[in-house]
Order: sequence, then C-alpha cells, then structure tokens
Amino acid sequence: MANTGLSKARVEMYLSKFASSRVCVLGDVMLDRYFWGEVERISPEAPVPVVRVNRRSSRLGGAANVAANLCAVGVEAAVAGVIGDDPAGHELGELLEGLRIDTECLVVENARETTEKVRIIAQSQQVVRADFETESPLSESSKRRIVSNIIDGVDRFDALIVSDYGKGVVQEAHLREIIRAWKKHDKPVLVDPHVGHFKWYHGSTIVTPNTKEAASCYGVSLDREELLSSIGFRMIEELDLKALLVTRGEDGMSLFLDDQKQIHIPTVAKEVYDVTGAGDTVIGILAAGIASGAPLIDAVVVANQAAGEVVKEVGTSTITRDKLLNSFE
Repeated sequence: MANTGLSKARVEMYLSKFASSRVCVLGDVMLDRYFWGEVERISPEAPVPVVRVNRRSSRLGGAANVAANLCAVGVEAAVAGVIGDDPAGHELGELLEGLRIDTECLVVENARETTEKVRIIAQSQQVVRADFETESPLSESSKRRIVSNIIDGVDRFDALIVSDYGKGVVQEAHLREIIRAWKKHDKPVLVDPHVGHFKWYHGSTIVTPNTKEAASCYGVSLDREELLSSIGFRMIEELDLKALLVTRGEDGMSLFLDDQKQIHIPTVAKEVYDVTGAGDTVIGILAAGIASGAPLIDAVVVANQAAGEVVKEVGTSTITRDKLLNSFE
C-alpha cells in the first residue's frame, strides 16, 4: 500500500475515540435492493441476458448508507430525511432500527415514494439498475420538523453530514439556516454535494466532490493538475469553506485548505470491483475522524484507506473498525 504517514498505533488511537462521537446525517435516504444470480442464456424475447436469480438482499443506501458506515466503525449515528409509507420505507426503517441508528429526525410522508434502487447482479457484474423515486421538495411541515430537530440538537452532535443526492430533502433555504446555526456553535458541517447545488453549501466546513462534480461548477474538464488546483482554491474562496476534498478515483484524493495549502493523497485501492457507495464511506469516515478530534489530514488519510477497502466489495458496503485498523498493517 502507499505510505500514508500514519502508524497503526496512531490510527488505533483515533478509532478508539469513535465510540464517544455522535454524528447526524441529513439527506436522501434510500433502500438498495439486490438480486444476485447467473446468466445462462439470452432471452428469446429480446437480445438481453436472462439472469437466474438465486439470492436477494437489501441494504441501506444514500444518506442511510453514510449512517451505516458511521455505525460500522462505532460512531453513534442519527439520520434526518424522508421516507414514504410504503413497503420500501418500512423495510428501510427496520434496517436502520436493526443498526440502532437514531431515526428521530426521519419523517414519513404518506404521498411520497421511498427512494429505492434495484440492481440485478450476475457473476459479480451489474446487469441493470431500476430507480423508484420522488424528487419533489419536502412538504413545508416535514421541512420545518427536520430543520428544527437538527438546529435544536446541535449540542447533541459532534458533526453534521449533508448527503445531497438531489432527491428533494436538501433544499437551499433551510440548509443555509442549518449551516449558520452549526457554524455559530463551531460545529463542523461536511457536504457530499450534488451537481448544481454547490452555492447552497456556502459557509460549510468541507465539501467532498469527485472530479466530475468539481469540474461541473465551472464547465471545464479537469485534465490538468494546475487547473484542478485553480478550481479547488477558487471554490474554497467563493463558498467560504475551510477545506475542499476532491476524490479522484484511481488518482487518489486532493485536499485544498483555506490557507492555500494543497495535499495529494494517493489511492490505496489494489482491487476495484464496485465503487457503489464509496463516496458515502469517504464522508462517513472523514466525519468520524473529525468528530473524534483527529487532525483533518489524518482524517482524510483514514477515509481514503476505508474507501480503498470498500471498493473491493460488490454492492453498497461498509467497513468495520477492526478491518479498517488492520488495513494499516
């Protein structure tokens, strides 16, 4: 693996503090449903493979997967979002309850469809995905309930994650209100952004776009290192951020700080089977590190290490504290 500059003993010290940390996740919760099987023939009805399904599974997705990543490493997690009064919503609620994730800020809207992503996997390869979702903004009553709970509960948490998948939970006006309140209490706000919403995150602590998302802000292609640096520092200034973390796939991560420093962290992934949910892992572990008092650069290195492990798995996945620690051998 790449030399991260972190000893296993130091990582263990950070991880030991996770259990006393509390993080709230605001965003679009989803149910990830999987059908696993094998392709044995092509359909006579159309030129498509016929997948013989031999196993089914359901996992937390979106903001719920961020909370699951926090839970897996021992952090006390709460989730704020919306589900529908439907079978997918009920199943999602049961999965959250099974992990003891706090759902006090999870709102049920009867007329809303729970966001559900259905994937068919054959021989460890995704064949097709079907999405069921409602992208309309929350009702006013749901919005006020979530906002008031998060603002009133600022003293209960060590960090807030905004997991914006563009499904209607995260809206500019109430997000600005939340960021102001958390900033007033000197509590960190981390944002996993959605394309087109970057101006909404003004005043947050750190935003974690991938290369494509960062490039979309200025309508450019980030094919040169110097252009990435220029955009990184420009975004920090325009959004009044403390830091910007650009995830770059096989090229690792680039961290930009408000004091004009830039740090590159190389990837540690040796095998990549599926990047589904890797961004959720990055921001979850990053928030866990910051919430437990780790320096930002060390928290980024640990998050990078965690992402390198979860991409070895097929489908949405999390990493345990022990597995994360052992990956630093």
